[in-house]
Amino acid sequence: MEAMDTEQLLDFCCEMGRELLRNGAEIYRVEDSVDRILAAYGYQEVEVFAIPSCIILNIRDETRNYAKAVRIRAVANNMDKLDRLNGLCRQVCQEKPEVEVAFARLQAIEEAPAYPPWAVSLAYGSTALFFTLFWGGHFLDALIAFACGLMVKSTVGYMRRVNANVFFTYVCASMLLMLPPVALAALGAGIHTDMVVIGAIMLLVPGLAITNMMRDVITGDFLTALTRFAEVMIVAMAIAIGIAIPYGIARVWFGI
Repeated sequence: MEAMDTEQLLDFCCEMGRELLRNGAEIYRVEDSVDRILAAYGYQEVEVFAIPSCIILNIRDETRNYAKAVRIRAVANNMDKLDRLNGLCRQVCQEKPEVEVAFARLQAIEEAPAYPPWAVSLAYGSTALFFTLFWGGHFLDALIAFACGLMVKSTVGYMRRVNANVFFTYVCASMLLMLPPVALAALGAGIHTDMVVIGAIMLLVPGLAITNMMRDVITGDFLTALTRFAEVMIVAMAIAIGIAIPYGIARVWFGI
């Protein structure tokens, strides 16, 4: 393969790895996907190093090395796009199309419309509602949790648009989800505040990060596992602080 084609393939693999990480893929999946794509095009001397915030790729052929690093700054867990990206990886390995064709297919996936806002809001609210029922809350508790879920969706969406950091985003979302149950409890409504909060807070629990962290430990990617562990701990502290502040104020002022 000519040098220009090799550089284009390098760019394609880095972009593929970036999109996989952005949409919630495990480190093992990213490195394995890039390895398989390059092997399909005849490259055997390949080094792929990925962590949640960076991918470094090196290709060695008969004459020189080709290396590139890319940063991943924003992550949005989109299982639909992740499934499409996995399908594209398999297509590229089987068909070995021209790099321009592969890039066009990847760009089509990147530009595919996301879930409509109403569907995402409904998912947030329904998740909080059903978790509240699951943990033993009553129907009224579940309805309040549904509203809390909508508040979480609005808060997280706004914070992402203004590029707020993860810690501040989760603190604000946790504080706002506490407002409806605390306000209703202060007014004397017969609700189970703990059930509402537990149901709504499940929206913020980093379940995918915890799962990927354990997967990284099992596969021996300890550096990545430590990175994800730090992320999980930061999110946990942010949730705890965000819940504690309004609850502490309400307990002092209203005796809840």
